[in-house]
Amino acid sequence: MNMKEAARLKPGAIVREAWDVFAAGRGHGLVLSKKYIEEEHEAKILCRKKYERYDLVVHWFNGPRQYGRLHGVAIGTSNPEVVENWEVMLVSHAD
Repeated sequence: MNMKEAARLKPGAIVREAWDVFAAGRGHGLVLSKKYIEEEHEAKILCRKKYERYDLVVHWFNGPRQYGRLHGVAIGTSNPEVVENWEVMLVSHAD
């Protein structure tokens, strides 16, 4: 999600993982809050230097996201999870 879309985003919106086109059924989450951050950083998904971002607290509906396996056991993140606006795509705005 770009900065313009992230600025309009409100808590209660539905998002999904931006990079995973097959996440339509399993990767949806609810935005609980957002925070504007102005600092130089390397964007996680973009692998580029950026100077501003929104950090979003997202509660994933189907439990925490999994990012790998260790000895056959899924390794995941926390739920809710703090993600950068670049990591998610808007599905539906909050009313």
